[in-house]
Amino acid sequence: MPDLFKGGSLDMPVTPVPHEGLDLVWGDCMVNRIAVIVTMILFLLEISDLLSLMPHLFRCVTRWKGNLELEHSVSTARTRNTVALVIAMVLCLVVDRWGLIAPSFKTELPAEWQLAVTAGIITGYAVLRRLLYLASRFRSLISEYDSCLRHCVYNYQILLSTLMLVSSLLLVIFRVPEGAARVILLIETAMFVLLHVVRCGQILGSRCSIIATILYLCALEILPLGILAFVSTL
Repeated sequence: MPDLFKGGSLDMPVTPVPHEGLDLVWGDCMVNRIAVIVTMILFLLEISDLLSLMPHLFRCVTRWKGNLELEHSVSTARTRNTVALVIAMVLCLVVDRWGLIAPSFKTELPAEWQLAVTAGIITGYAVLRRLLYLASRFRSLISEYDSCLRHCVYNYQILLSTLMLVSSLLLVIFRVPEGAARVILLIETAMFVLLHVVRCGQILGSRCSIIATILYLCALEILPLGILAFVSTL
């Protein structure tokens, strides 16, 4: 029997597998870990304001006038703006973690730069949308109606980001496959994008004709969203 084991050879590599040959998990990137810690600290600091905003935000879901009512309260609108800024960081993390924005020029970069690209694309959408509003007749800083149009996106962004955060935690807990998780989050995003566009159309329709409403909606809301979708899938 011992003779059967003579003449054997070791076919395994004798050198360590290069680190670059391994697929890194999103959480293995130190930049992502630091971003999660900072975001969670800021989120916990704002969570009481977020909870106090929820009744106002839910009215924006059921009624388009809920956006005007929220904007009418200066203190509530100011709190909403602060919460929206913090919750936008949560949105960037979720979107990057699940690859909802994954253009080829981003995926080819090192892992430590990909979150910055995601944040840059989302910021670019916000800047473009703001510039379009500044170039339109709805640029007044003192008109409550104009402020409502410009800022109502924050209401739905907060709701979407909160829902995506909860969904992400559940998806990880129940170990939902990456592909299915991505589809679920994309569906949630599409629902709130559609809701936001519809509510903006209703707000515009309260002051403008049907033709003007469609034109303004296409120029101020649909165009930036279209560019964002295009860039996200390059």
